[in-house]
Amino acid sequence: MVLLGVGVPAAQAVEGAAPTGPAAAATVKINVGQDRACSGALVDSWWVLTAKSCFVTTPGEAVPLGKPAVPTTVTIGRADLTTTAGHAVAVDLVVPHADRDVALVRLATEVTNVPPVVVAATAPVVGEALTVTGYGRTATQWVPDTAHAATYTVSVVDAGTLGIQAQSAGATICKGDAGGPALRSTTGGGVELVAIHHTASQGGCHGSTTTAQSATETRVDDLRGWLTQNIRPDCAPAPIVPAGTPNIGDGQLVRVPSGKIFIVAGGGKYELTYADWAAMGLRAYTDVSQATVDALRSAPRDNTYLRDPDGTIHRVVSGARYGLSQDEWIALGKPGYVQVPAGFIANVSAGAPGGPVLLHDRVSGVIHQVVGCTRYPLSLEEWQALGSPAYLTVPSGFIARVPVGVPTSYALLRDRTTGGIYQTLGGAKYVLSPAEYQRLGSPAYTDVPAKLLGQVTGTVPSGSHVMRDVTSGAIYRVEGGKKRLLTPADWDALADKRYVDVPPAWLGLIPQQ
Repeated sequence: MVLLGVGVPAAQAVEGAAPTGPAAAATVKINVGQDRACSGALVDSWWVLTAKSCFVTTPGEAVPLGKPAVPTTVTIGRADLTTTAGHAVAVDLVVPHADRDVALVRLATEVTNVPPVVVAATAPVVGEALTVTGYGRTATQWVPDTAHAATYTVSVVDAGTLGIQAQSAGATICKGDAGGPALRSTTGGGVELVAIHHTASQGGCHGSTTTAQSATETRVDDLRGWLTQNIRPDCAPAPIVPAGTPNIGDGQLVRVPSGKIFIVAGGGKYELTYADWAAMGLRAYTDVSQATVDALRSAPRDNTYLRDPDGTIHRVVSGARYGLSQDEWIALGKPGYVQVPAGFIANVSAGAPGGPVLLHDRVSGVIHQVVGCTRYPLSLEEWQALGSPAYLTVPSGFIARVPVGVPTSYALLRDRTTGGIYQTLGGAKYVLSPAEYQRLGSPAYTDVPAKLLGQVTGTVPSGSHVMRDVTSGAIYRVEGGKKRLLTPADWDALADKRYVDVPPAWLGLIPQQ
């Protein structure tokens, strides 16, 4: 079989009819530089799933986490490339999977009017029919103007791949289809993503002499955990250290009256199993009260270094962890660490730091202000205007996890120039009056440059959020740019009961659902 879409010029596609409806919405075209193209699947308003091999420039080289090596553009919602429908969006981050030919690419601009495809939760079975789509070459065209679709049957299911076979003589997967989706039909006319194209025999493709019509797909139904971790990283705002937090040394073991034993690192605690304790050689512990342990946090404070049993050292920054390479650890001055069980490491978010925190890229020298789960590169003048605050020097890969843009999660920000205090949420902002700020309890805020706040132009949050009227106590679900008052039953049914207190005037700017 031939690897699809690597080292070939321009775009190509699956030979067959043009996809329509959900299948068309799910299928995207990816241009990697000027001379390479692949296909992909829109799996989130910010993310596209495709083949990792699309970003290989030299055979055998690894695809690094970070900005693509060459300018990359994704075309979304445009099955017919001769039209102006949909969007052409730049890519600002590539997240490769460690073991499979899979990569997530993050869009520089959110796409909200093209529905993403749901990733299947169950594996395909032999004999199942799947719709395959892509923008690759056809039997007669090197560079088609439209996406195409065809039906294939699953012939074999392996641990990370599946084999498929064309159902008709005219169906074939060609160069340029790499990363394109294999879709399962669902009730109600929908589709879900089962796999993406990896290799194919290319029988019937323009320029091919073979007649074989088999292909190998990379399964994604069992990658939902990895996808969730990267698509919706557990954005972890820096934990606030409560007053009176016990000062227990790093690596110390403590036991509460019930007999439970905890290891403490960076002011964070982790309950040990007997196996964990035995692996530590049944180390001695100190008896403490339950109240003492309750006062500790679940996540260690910033700049705690944790070493897991496999030898990887993780640095905790703004509630998130980053696995350091040996070179990165050495470049940081070989800081001391605490040896902890793997479970302790797993309790710390593996996603993006949410802030507020200043991160200094040790390679480029740029200082990034992280607030609301996004980052803003500060100029030297802006950093000095903020009072030259302290920052943490971290590897570039850690900074790359945080998208550039307007704050998406909640943040309270003060314009350093005017003194105005703003609530930001979902890419929107609201300036608080002094009375509103006091009504909210005069919470802590973060000073930011005026230019950062100037990028936030909306007043209605995008995405899905729960907001509470701080005056009346009424709780609203804000979704799709509209608000809906939650009934007591609605509230009880919420799995996540976190909300943001806001003035009624901000809620008044959001249309009723």
